[in-house]
Amino acid sequence: MKIARSKILTAGFLIILFSLLTTKFVADAKISLSQTKVTVNVGKTKTIKVKNTSEKVSWKILAGKKNISITKGEKSVKVKGKKVGKAKLQAKIGSKKLTCRITVVKKSNAAASKNPKIMVKSNKYTIVYQLNNSKAAKDLYNQLPLTLKIENYSDNEKIFYPPTKLNTNDTPISKGKKGSLAYYAPWGDVVMFYEAAGSASELYELGSVVSGGDNISKLSGNITISKKE
Repeated sequence: MKIARSKILTAGFLIILFSLLTTKFVADAKISLSQTKVTVNVGKTKTIKVKNTSEKVSWKILAGKKNISITKGEKSVKVKGKKVGKAKLQAKIGSKKLTCRITVVKKSNAAASKNPKIMVKSNKYTIVYQLNNSKAAKDLYNQLPLTLKIENYSDNEKIFYPPTKLNTNDTPISKGKKGSLAYYAPWGDVVMFYEAAGSASELYELGSVVSGGDNISKLSGNITISKKE
């Protein structure tokens, strides 16, 4: 009986000790923000959270109200960039105050750099194409500028031959639509469709016309293909 009571007392002591240690650990956990410095693009959002608290959190823009707007959550806030500039955000938890400095920048041009535009120019006409993100399109873009002879083929396309063949790995097959820019791998020529032609084996899509599509059929002689900044 004494042994049983001893075991019960020991178990009770361990439970109390564990409870005290757990309480101390939680109390010692430092209340903090998930981020204290944030960069956000104009028109985009970033989320900031308060960590290690069960208390109510209140949010306040201390500076730069014209540069950001906020959508408040229970323990987080969503910050949206409105105008390029600086801002400061405060989270208040009881008597504790935490601040986050926010920098709003122009919208990233990363997407545009992945899908650049090119210009095809003759003496009278300019055609602009938006390239896709394929390896073949990148290979063509990296060879520019080029001055080459434009040639007729059939009654629906103009073609030219870049000096270096394009890598067609992971490049989508072209459907030969009107206004599309394509690459016919067996011949190594770039195809400018001014009328629909349909797909063909090893015909790969590079992009599509943005402006000047009505003038593709009028191109003749030498043309200049260059990057559009």
